[in-house]
Amino acid sequence: MLHKAGRVILIVSSVLALSTAAASAQTESILDKIKRTGVFTAGVRADFPPIGSVDDKGEPIGFGPELSKIFADKLGVKVKYVFVSSPNRIPLIQNGGIDADVGLTTPSKSRNEIIDFTTPYIWDSIVLLVKKGASKNVKDYGPPKKISLTQGSAVIDYIKEKVPDAQFAMFQESAHAAGAMIEGKVDAYATDGYAARAIAKEHPNFEVGDIVTLDPMSIGVRQNDSKWLNWLNFTMQEMWQKGEYQKLFVKHFDEEPTWQIWSHYRLQPGIGRP
Repeated sequence: MLHKAGRVILIVSSVLALSTAAASAQTESILDKIKRTGVFTAGVRADFPPIGSVDDKGEPIGFGPELSKIFADKLGVKVKYVFVSSPNRIPLIQNGGIDADVGLTTPSKSRNEIIDFTTPYIWDSIVLLVKKGASKNVKDYGPPKKISLTQGSAVIDYIKEKVPDAQFAMFQESAHAAGAMIEGKVDAYATDGYAARAIAKEHPNFEVGDIVTLDPMSIGVRQNDSKWLNWLNFTMQEMWQKGEYQKLFVKHFDEEPTWQIWSHYRLQPGIGRP
């Protein structure tokens, strides 16, 4: 039978061991976890072509899913796709449900306070999708007109900068927000330019309005994991240097990118050196 002091020491040792194990699990880089498990779990969109959508079989297609597959191939692991939405993408990063959000998230200040972001990997614009012949100027869409958009989207702030009293119809999914516009339930749909052009291409009764503002998109990851964040940033820059990134972009967006992956002027010094 253990002496009382011995039992106390044993209990304290056990608690410390469990705490150490938990701390170790929390501090393991996502990059090391991916290599250990052999799986990269990528958050991708199912409702936002050409960044992410699904084919006739429900399989992920688009720029985000293909870029995620390239990341996995470079790591020598499998890719597992998880469909994310505007409301759940950040919680999934925080709780470990996904290793990265390879979608269309704007790195806003409030978001950057709870997760980290790569350098912008797509530069897009915020626009209105409107009925053909209607005004293309966002300032003409104040009350009583109503604008549809996705709940939790940074687009809300962009629109309010131009129309402070704008009225919104909020939807959980981008497809539903776009559907409200197509069905005539709202006067305009506020979204990213690439998505708006894809919708207008399929629905010729609608057209893309003037640019409201430019909008960066970044890959979201767990906070304070510089090893994983650096790997993503460096890998995208190396892809750019080899022309792989531009080729992938043109494949899905039908145009050359007009920006650099690290800055407007050049890649990060040292990229491509042994």
